Amino acid sequence: MIKVHELSDDFRWVAVNNYTENDYHQLVSEEHVTDEMLGYATDQHERGRLEYDAKSAITTIIFDVVTEDVEEGTYTAQVSFMLIDHTLLTFTTDNTIFVEDMLADEIDADWEDVLHPYDHIFNVLYKLSRQYFSAINKINKQRQDIQMKMKKQIQRSVIIQLMDLETTLVYFLTSLKSNNDMLQSLKRFVPVKFSAAQLERLDDIIVEAQQGLEMANIASDIIGRVSNAYSNILDNSLNNTMWVLTIFSIVLTMPNIVFGFFGQNVDLPFMKNPFGWEITVFIAVALCALTIWLLRRNSFRK
Repeated sequence: MIKVHELSDDFRWVAVNNYTENDYHQLVSEEHVTDEMLGYATDQHERGRLEYDAKSAITTIIFDVVTEDVEEGTYTAQVSFMLIDHTLLTFTTDNTIFVEDMLADEIDADWEDVLHPYDHIFNVLYKLSRQYFSAINKINKQRQDIQMKMKKQIQRSVIIQLMDLETTLVYFLTSLKSNNDMLQSLKRFVPVKFSAAQLERLDDIIVEAQQGLEMANIASDIIGRVSNAYSNILDNSLNNTMWVLTIFSIVLTMPNIVFGFFGQNVDLPFMKNPFGWEITVFIAVALCALTIWLLRRNSFRK
């Protein structure tokens, strides 16, 4: 769906949400978007990047943002900003349409003070970069809650929850790295001469993106260490269980040997002794005790 906003004589905003093939003709014929740039902007598998078509003077900025889905939870998705002369095009989906609202608020708030569409884009990118902070802090809070539960009882289901958090952070790290690379490229962008205020704002965005990347790295490292620690505890608990079962199997082998020996259909000692059964039980118990003593003496648990 395409919405065209005629903001002034020098600025148009074309908002494209949930791009379909039906939108292709309007974007190519009326907005003069090239097939190559349109492919970059609408490819949901693209990472953060900066593209420039010198022949058509089209600049495309692809930025990864934090979004949420009922089924998939928190993850990242790409949003594209495209500049053609004085026309700004944005490409979003249902999960990233909040970026349109964010841009609309920026335009309504300070349109009279802004000199170029890049100012609006930079303000939105600044807010989008800071969204990673709350998402990472939320993950840290979930990790702390999981640790509190695991202090009472360690379960494998909790390990799986930590793995889910670690997977989310992998997406965050990938997106933040690509965003940082894109922002550094934008700072060195030759075709556009940014003003001093715009460069300062861009530096602020880079600082926020780098801070988000550091936070994600720290959170990922902590979750990885916590997950490994609790996995080792579970493995140690399993080893203790196997040790106990092994001891039982070794000790209980002795009565089987004794009773198997005295259960043969031949003449055996104590057959006519009135206390023959008690004697065989005593021998079995004695051998069990001897086995336990030998195991303890030889530090079997080590």
